[in-house]
Amino acid sequence: METNIFSAYLKLEQLPDEVKSRNKIKLGAKVPRFDLTRWAGYYKPLESLKNKKGQIILYLNETRGIIDSPDQRRADRFLMGKDSLNFSSVYLLDGSIQSDGSGFVGYGNPNRAKTYSKDKKPNPFLEVKNDGFLFLIAPDWQAVEVLIIPDGYNTILGNAKALADGVYNEGLETMRATAKTFFQY
Repeated sequence: METNIFSAYLKLEQLPDEVKSRNKIKLGAKVPRFDLTRWAGYYKPLESLKNKKGQIILYLNETRGIIDSPDQRRADRFLMGKDSLNFSSVYLLDGSIQSDGSGFVGYGNPNRAKTYSKDKKPNPFLEVKNDGFLFLIAPDWQAVEVLIIPDGYNTILGNAKALADGVYNEGLETMRATAKTFFQY
Protein backbone atom coordinates (compact mmCIF):
# COMPACT_ATOMS: atom_id res chain seq x y z
CA MET A 1 0.00 0.00 0.00
CA GLU A 2 1.32 3.42 -1.01
CA THR A 3 1.78 6.20 1.52
CA ASN A 4 0.75 9.64 0.30
CA ILE A 5 3.92 11.75 0.28
CA PHE A 6 2.26 14.94 -1.00
CA SER A 7 1.59 17.89 1.30
CA ALA A 8 -0.40 19.88 -1.25
CA TYR A 9 -2.04 19.63 -4.66
CA LEU A 10 -2.73 22.51 -7.05
CA LYS A 11 -4.72 22.49 -10.26
CA LEU A 12 -3.83 25.36 -12.57
CA GLU A 13 -5.95 25.90 -15.66
CA GLN A 14 -6.21 28.23 -18.62
CA LEU A 15 -9.75 29.51 -18.25
CA PRO A 16 -12.18 29.32 -21.18
CA ASP A 17 -12.66 32.57 -23.12
CA GLU A 18 -16.26 32.99 -21.87
CA VAL A 19 -15.07 32.82 -18.24
CA LYS A 20 -12.26 35.27 -19.02
CA SER A 21 -14.70 37.69 -20.69
CA ARG A 22 -17.16 37.47 -17.80
CA ASN A 23 -14.36 38.22 -15.32
CA LYS A 24 -12.69 40.95 -17.44
CA ILE A 25 -9.54 38.89 -17.99
CA LYS A 26 -7.48 39.77 -21.06
CA LEU A 27 -8.03 37.42 -24.00
CA GLY A 28 -5.24 36.22 -26.30
CA ALA A 29 -2.30 36.93 -24.01
CA LYS A 30 1.09 36.07 -25.45
CA VAL A 31 2.19 34.16 -22.32
CA PRO A 32 -0.40 31.60 -21.16
CA ARG A 33 -2.13 32.50 -17.89
CA PHE A 34 -2.94 29.69 -15.49
CA ASP A 35 -5.39 30.30 -12.66
CA LEU A 36 -5.39 28.17 -9.52
CA THR A 37 -8.84 26.58 -9.67
CA ARG A 38 -8.58 23.70 -7.16
CA TRP A 39 -6.31 22.79 -4.29
CA ALA A 40 -5.88 20.30 -1.47
CA GLY A 41 -3.59 20.57 1.52
CA TYR A 42 -1.87 23.81 2.37
CA TYR A 43 1.33 25.49 1.23
CA LYS A 44 2.08 28.70 3.13
CA PRO A 45 4.28 30.47 0.52
CA LEU A 46 1.34 30.50 -1.92
CA GLU A 47 -0.28 33.18 0.23
CA SER A 48 2.30 35.63 -1.15
CA LEU A 49 1.07 34.96 -4.69
CA LYS A 50 -2.55 35.97 -4.02
CA ASN A 51 -3.72 39.11 -5.79
CA LYS A 52 -6.18 41.68 -4.39
CA LYS A 53 -9.13 39.49 -5.43
CA GLY A 54 -7.67 36.44 -3.67
CA GLN A 55 -6.73 34.69 -6.92
CA ILE A 56 -3.43 32.96 -7.60
CA ILE A 57 -2.27 33.35 -11.17
CA LEU A 58 0.87 31.86 -12.69
CA TYR A 59 2.23 32.38 -16.19
CA LEU A 60 3.87 29.52 -18.07
CA ASN A 61 6.86 30.90 -19.91
CA GLU A 62 9.23 29.42 -22.46
CA THR A 63 12.84 29.46 -21.30
CA ARG A 64 14.56 29.62 -24.68
CA GLY A 65 15.73 33.18 -25.27
CA ILE A 66 15.05 34.16 -21.65
CA ILE A 67 17.16 31.82 -19.54
CA ASP A 68 20.83 32.01 -20.42
CA SER A 69 22.17 28.49 -19.88
CA PRO A 70 23.15 25.54 -22.06
CA ASP A 71 20.27 23.54 -23.57
CA GLN A 72 21.03 20.44 -21.48
CA ARG A 73 20.75 22.45 -18.24
CA ARG A 74 17.92 24.81 -19.17
CA ALA A 75 14.41 24.00 -17.97
CA ASP A 76 11.72 23.45 -20.59
CA ARG A 77 9.42 26.10 -19.09
CA PHE A 78 9.01 28.12 -15.90
CA LEU A 79 6.01 29.27 -13.89
CA MET A 80 6.04 32.89 -12.77
CA GLY A 81 3.64 34.58 -10.40
CA LYS A 82 2.79 38.00 -9.07
CA ASP A 83 5.59 40.59 -9.08
CA SER A 84 7.68 38.34 -11.37
CA LEU A 85 8.24 35.79 -8.61
CA ASN A 86 9.58 32.57 -10.13
CA PHE A 87 7.42 29.79 -8.67
CA SER A 88 9.46 27.01 -10.31
CA SER A 89 11.32 25.89 -13.37
CA VAL A 90 9.58 23.01 -15.14
CA TYR A 91 11.81 20.24 -16.43
CA LEU A 92 10.00 17.68 -18.56
CA LEU A 93 10.90 14.09 -17.82
CA ASP A 94 12.39 12.48 -20.95
CA GLY A 95 9.76 10.32 -22.62
CA SER A 96 7.27 11.56 -20.06
CA ILE A 97 4.10 11.32 -22.13
CA GLN A 98 1.85 9.08 -20.09
CA SER A 99 1.17 5.66 -21.61
CA ASP A 100 -2.54 6.47 -21.57
CA GLY A 101 -1.91 9.75 -23.40
CA SER A 102 -3.04 11.82 -20.40
CA GLY A 103 -0.13 14.24 -20.51
CA PHE A 104 3.45 14.98 -19.56
CA VAL A 105 5.31 14.60 -16.29
CA GLY A 106 7.65 17.33 -15.13
CA TYR A 107 9.52 18.30 -12.02
CA GLY A 108 11.02 21.35 -10.34
CA ASN A 109 11.55 23.08 -7.04
CA PRO A 110 10.89 26.40 -5.34
CA ASN A 111 13.01 29.44 -6.06
CA ARG A 112 16.09 29.11 -3.84
CA ALA A 113 17.32 32.73 -4.02
CA LYS A 114 17.17 34.92 -0.91
CA THR A 115 15.53 37.75 -2.82
CA TYR A 116 13.77 38.34 -6.12
CA SER A 117 12.92 41.31 -8.34
CA LYS A 118 14.90 44.45 -8.96
CA ASP A 119 13.66 45.70 -5.59
CA LYS A 120 15.32 42.73 -3.81
CA LYS A 121 12.09 41.59 -2.17
CA PRO A 122 12.51 38.69 0.29
CA ASN A 123 11.72 35.37 -1.38
CA PRO A 124 8.65 33.83 0.35
CA PHE A 125 9.71 30.37 -0.90
CA LEU A 126 13.15 30.47 0.76
CA GLU A 127 11.93 28.67 3.89
CA VAL A 128 10.71 25.74 1.72
CA LYS A 129 13.63 25.71 -0.71
CA ASN A 130 14.21 21.98 -0.12
CA ASP A 131 10.74 20.99 -1.29
CA GLY A 132 10.14 19.35 -4.64
CA PHE A 133 7.40 19.90 -7.20
CA LEU A 134 5.93 17.33 -9.57
CA PHE A 135 3.95 18.54 -12.57
CA LEU A 136 1.29 16.71 -14.56
CA ILE A 137 0.72 18.66 -17.74
CA ALA A 138 -2.27 18.08 -20.02
CA PRO A 139 -1.32 17.06 -23.57
CA ASP A 140 -2.80 20.33 -24.89
CA TRP A 141 -1.00 22.37 -22.19
CA GLN A 142 -4.33 23.80 -20.95
CA ALA A 143 -3.94 22.48 -17.39
CA VAL A 144 -1.07 21.82 -14.99
CA GLU A 145 -1.39 19.84 -11.77
CA VAL A 146 1.27 20.42 -9.12
CA LEU A 147 2.11 17.96 -6.37
CA ILE A 148 4.30 19.26 -3.55
CA ILE A 149 6.70 16.93 -1.75
CA PRO A 150 8.14 18.36 1.48
CA ASP A 151 11.94 18.09 1.51
CA GLY A 152 11.78 16.44 -1.92
CA TYR A 153 14.50 18.54 -3.57
CA ASN A 154 17.14 15.80 -3.62
CA THR A 155 14.77 13.03 -4.72
CA ILE A 156 12.54 14.88 -7.17
CA LEU A 157 13.86 13.24 -10.34
CA GLY A 158 13.22 9.78 -8.87
CA ASN A 159 9.81 10.95 -7.68
CA ALA A 160 8.99 12.18 -11.21
CA LYS A 161 9.94 8.79 -12.66
CA ALA A 162 7.81 7.06 -10.02
CA LEU A 163 4.87 9.33 -10.88
CA ALA A 164 5.26 8.52 -14.58
CA ASP A 165 5.38 4.81 -13.73
CA GLY A 166 2.10 5.04 -11.78
CA VAL A 167 3.63 4.50 -8.32
CA TYR A 168 1.80 7.52 -6.90
CA ASN A 169 -1.58 7.00 -8.59
CA GLU A 170 -3.39 6.34 -5.31
CA GLY A 171 -1.95 9.46 -3.63
CA LEU A 172 -2.70 11.56 -6.71
CA GLU A 173 -6.31 10.36 -6.82
CA THR A 174 -6.70 11.09 -3.10
CA MET A 175 -5.44 14.64 -3.60
CA ARG A 176 -7.72 15.17 -6.61
CA ALA A 177 -10.73 13.82 -4.71
CA THR A 178 -10.15 16.06 -1.70
CA ALA A 179 -9.36 19.21 -3.72
CA LYS A 180 -11.70 22.15 -3.18
CA THR A 181 -12.48 25.10 -5.42
CA PHE A 182 -9.90 27.79 -4.81
CA PHE A 183 -11.61 30.78 -6.40
CA GLN A 184 -15.15 31.07 -7.73
CA TYR A 185 -15.10 32.59 -11.24
